[in-house]
Amino acid sequence: MTNIDSYGVKTTKFTKGIANPTRYLRRSFVPRSKKVNAVDTESEDDKFESSILKTLVIKPCTTVTTGERYDLGKCLEILNINGFQPSNLIPGEIVSFNYRTNGIDGTIMILGQTGSVVCWGVDERTALIEIVPLISEATVNKLEVEEYETEDMDYIEIESAEDLENLRSHSGIQSDPKTNSRLIGDVILINSIEKSEGILDKAAFSSGLSRSTALAVLENAMERHISNTRIITEKISTGIKLKVKESDALKSIGRLFLIRGRLNLYSELIETPDLYWSEPELEIIFKDVSRYLDISPRINILNSKLDYSTDECRAILSLLNERNSSFLEWIIIYLITFEVIFELFHFYKSNQESTKRVEVD
Repeated sequence: MTNIDSYGVKTTKFTKGIANPTRYLRRSFVPRSKKVNAVDTESEDDKFESSILKTLVIKPCTTVTTGERYDLGKCLEILNINGFQPSNLIPGEIVSFNYRTNGIDGTIMILGQTGSVVCWGVDERTALIEIVPLISEATVNKLEVEEYETEDMDYIEIESAEDLENLRSHSGIQSDPKTNSRLIGDVILINSIEKSEGILDKAAFSSGLSRSTALAVLENAMERHISNTRIITEKISTGIKLKVKESDALKSIGRLFLIRGRLNLYSELIETPDLYWSEPELEIIFKDVSRYLDISPRINILNSKLDYSTDECRAILSLLNERNSSFLEWIIIYLITFEVIFELFHFYKSNQESTKRVEVD
């Protein structure tokens, strides 16, 4: 496998939905230029990374967001019933278990706060058909299947000291290379020589990946709202009378508040989980993958769209209230007019009766 970094171009993968997995494209950008010496010298770290990409087996890592969150207690119960041996890896946040069947040897992590499953060593098809249905009963506010969001990445794993020694000999380097878990271009490197450290590194990557797919669910909900309200906005711009009920406008505002709440209040999408504040190496992994997936810019864009759409809905609601006020004013005018007519008629009748009495007398 060719080292992507050697070409000076980095590619970034976007999340894709189940219903239309091709609607996102990979974008490429050229990183900041580096000084080029007369003689092209490759550092030992670069040689080691190139050796990793050429030597170790590349495996799939699939992230799927299926709902608002998972009931981790129920997940543990379901997995135990089905013969798995789940571990409460990070209490209240991540449940982990090994999935070994039909030639698949994967590590599965269930992230309760984001409603996501991250499958290490498992392809997307297997994740959707075998693993997601396994814990579907533990999903809170489950999404429709076509609303699921997935993120696919590749990873490589240094599983033993023997693997590390083979890499050193293959790369021909003399000093000790950087072997910490990190991103190498588009590929995740996991150092699992110490199994306990490797599983925590996977948990940190999983938190970042699930953050992206959970955010994609909210982005898609926002896009659906924009598509629905665009027709109304276009009608307002052409002066066409609105045929919208006040209850529909209130529902739209409610949906926007729900999206904003799920983004800023009810989840940890906009902040670093507490665990990583006390684990600097894990915090670096979490922040690196979040930066790679453009989490902060996407959150800012989504909040900007929410601000605009909320103002738009409030303007529509204001128009509807004004229309209702005008309608009530006309009703009052009609009632006053009717009352005046009734009084005039009553006065006329009284006057007629008085005239008749005078004539009789």
